[in-house]
Amino acid sequence: MLELVYGGAASGKSEYAEARALKRGGELYYLATMQRGSGSGDERIERHVRRREGTAFITIERDRDIASVSEQIRGGTVLLECLTNLAANELFSGKEKCPAEDVCRRIMSGIDAIKESADALIIVSGNVTQDGVIYEEQTMEYIRLLAMLNRKTADRADAVYEVVCGCPKRLA
Repeated sequence: MLELVYGGAASGKSEYAEARALKRGGELYYLATMQRGSGSGDERIERHVRRREGTAFITIERDRDIASVSEQIRGGTVLLECLTNLAANELFSGKEKCPAEDVCRRIMSGIDAIKESADALIIVSGNVTQDGVIYEEQTMEYIRLLAMLNRKTADRADAVYEVVCGCPKRLA
């Protein structure tokens, strides 16, 4: 089972995805993809960690190459938080520049591997395509990559939810 939970910044998508995962019960894995090391990013990570305190989540921090995580998963529910960070990490953190299409294939391969190992995979992703602004090429490549990933994930998903202002709506 694969679900995509999608929305804008601070829309409540993470909280909604966490609640869906907790409702499923069983072994719960929280696949955290945000890189540590930046002040605001670290604060956000700590906020998410505090929100999960007292829950049954087993946290796995992996900012790239998520396929390797599938070896740690045997059933249960995996919450991938979030595709938005993972895409940026994969696109911009390597020594060599890779085309967005290659990065997309690598990430989708990792998603497929985790989906095979888990009973359920819930993926959180962001909407970064609707502001209508034309950015410099590097940022536009990231936006195209995330749009590709969101489409491909939605195509594979059993359910797709959009969260706006804390209100989830099932799209598919």
